[in-house]
Amino acid sequence: MIHKWTPKVNCLPDQDKGEHGHLILNFADDDSSKIAALGKDRENKSYRFRVKKSPWLGQVTYPGKADNKPAIIMTLPIAKDRLAINGHSPEQPYSFK
Repeated sequence: MIHKWTPKVNCLPDQDKGEHGHLILNFADDDSSKIAALGKDRENKSYRFRVKKSPWLGQVTYPGKADNKPAIIMTLPIAKDRLAINGHSPEQPYSFK
């Protein structure tokens, strides 16, 4: 399912985490358009996403959940800002549509 949208994504499944397991997808800089396509596809399969920006870590995180399905956590690198130690934003609802 995941490699249909982006064959280069680093995919780490963990069946022991959460209620139904979860899948961590680490995207590269050039995969930003592919994360949107995958997000739209998963939203069509009943996933709901949130977004959290963490400039200190240099990443944006999109956690997605659906009933009776594994959680999906997609991360995309952004420019690191080491001065923004507490500059992360709270999680907000997000849609790829």
